[in-house]
Amino acid sequence: MPSQTFSTGTAAVSFTAGLASAALMYWFTSRSQQQSLVVPTNPGLDAKRKIIPNLNELGLSDKIAYSPVPTSEEITQQLNELAFSLPGGELVTRYDGAQLGSNSPCEDTFLHGSFSNPFDPKQRGWSAWAVFDGHCGWQLSNLLTRQLIPYVRRALSAARPDKESIEQAIKSAFTTLDDAIVKSAAETIESDLSFAEKARRLEAAYAGACALLALYDPYSKNLTVASTGDCRAVLGQKTADGTWATTELTTDCTGATPSEAARIRAQFPDEPGIVKGGRVWGMQPSRTFGDGMWKWNRQLKERLRNYYNGLSMPSATRYGAYKDGPYLTAEPLVTTTKIPEARPSFLILATDGLWDAMTSEQAVDLVGRWIEWQAQGPGRKPVTPEKSNFVTAFLGRMRQCRYEPRKATLQDDNAAVHLVRNGLGGADEEMVKGALTFRYPNSRDIRDDITVQVIFFNLPQGK
Repeated sequence: MPSQTFSTGTAAVSFTAGLASAALMYWFTSRSQQQSLVVPTNPGLDAKRKIIPNLNELGLSDKIAYSPVPTSEEITQQLNELAFSLPGGELVTRYDGAQLGSNSPCEDTFLHGSFSNPFDPKQRGWSAWAVFDGHCGWQLSNLLTRQLIPYVRRALSAARPDKESIEQAIKSAFTTLDDAIVKSAAETIESDLSFAEKARRLEAAYAGACALLALYDPYSKNLTVASTGDCRAVLGQKTADGTWATTELTTDCTGATPSEAARIRAQFPDEPGIVKGGRVWGMQPSRTFGDGMWKWNRQLKERLRNYYNGLSMPSATRYGAYKDGPYLTAEPLVTTTKIPEARPSFLILATDGLWDAMTSEQAVDLVGRWIEWQAQGPGRKPVTPEKSNFVTAFLGRMRQCRYEPRKATLQDDNAAVHLVRNGLGGADEEMVKGALTFRYPNSRDIRDDITVQVIFFNLPQGK
């Protein structure tokens, strides 16, 4: 991979991904109109042309023209709309990515690329992959695609080239960036900036984002993973008997994780209700970027709510016992793993939209089977199970999108798309169609935004 460049173009791409569901909504609506006997005028376009719309063109029919459901071909097109597959170099054979929005705009973002070796520019460059899961808006997850890598590179430039120093530098980069976003709020509102400029700076701190970053050093073969929130990194490694072993490289940082709940309760012993139902005063992730309303003191929060449109969360009605915090931190949990040269491996990075639908072991099994299928070469045929045993499709409170091993299918050339499809229903086309027919906001009740990257290490060429 190039050692002196880092692809930041994906930041724009990932933001565009957030608009995907809205664009598809328009596409399906337009398609429905084209199939109608009469195509009505475009009121917005007619107004610009100073033409009074002719409403007679709407006709007199009492039949409602609904948007059509997506076809099988359109499902594949939608799953691949933001997919990519790129070659790696040496141990990194290739990496695949995909994103499917549920929110509109999509609150997930991602980045991938390379940057020069922070300790010796003459050495091969490092590779980086990241996924960001936004909440309370897309603004902060989008900002992280542009800001996190520069902060990490700056911190690494002052570190020593050993595991402990590198991990500490990454922790420092995360917290320093979050402080710049959140702790600057008081200074921002006291500044001479215009109201609009103040609002623009505050909106990122009002939003929040979970971040998962993986850095690979081809010289040491070390894979360093830093995580805040509930995105997850999972390593699959081939064993001597040909099976794939699963290793989680991250710990879900939420109020439902016992170690996180214990840490927070110990930090705030006089607030016994701080962690309840797996949430920290209502917030599920316990380590995040942004989320200023969980980090500012009460006086600043009230001022922001009264004069700068600050969020009303956490709810004073439901969580009135909260005090000043800060209850959340952006300090990540960091792990370092050496990738063996003689052992095929792969890394799955994904936002919680994927992990809501399958376990880490199931994801590794799916990718392992995909690798074997790919090894059959260009003449391989899709693998689908017998569909006669599938029950009638339904989605709602009794059933959200979930991977079912008996419905596993192999039909996509992109490993990330393969995971997303199987998480939506796999070979059960009616289930997948149903999952993608529901659009925002209804889609949020059955599936979250899903962003996946799969990085392959030391796979035999051609597989």
